[in-house]
Amino acid sequence: MRTQKEPVLKARAYVYNFDRMVYVNRAEKKAFSVDWLEDHSDDELQQALDERNSDWRLYLNSEPSQAVIDTFLAEVNG
Repeated sequence: MRTQKEPVLKARAYVYNFDRMVYVNRAEKKAFSVDWLEDHSDDELQQALDERNSDWRLYLNSEPSQAVIDTFLAEVNG
C-alpha cells in the first residue's frame, strides 16, 4: 500500500521500495516506512524531511533488529 504523502516524497526524489515497503532517498540517507507515514502528520513528515543527518536515518514505527538494519543498509548502499 502506498501513501497520500507520496507526492511530497517524490518531489524530494524518494523512491518506493516494494520489497521493504519504504520510501528511500540515498542522497539524503533517509527511509520512511509506509506505516510511519500513515501514523504521522504532514508537519511531522516535513520536519523529518528537513532534518540534517550524516548517517542513515530510518523512520519506522518499531525498532528493527540490527540484522534487519544491516541487510537494508547493504541493499541501499549497493
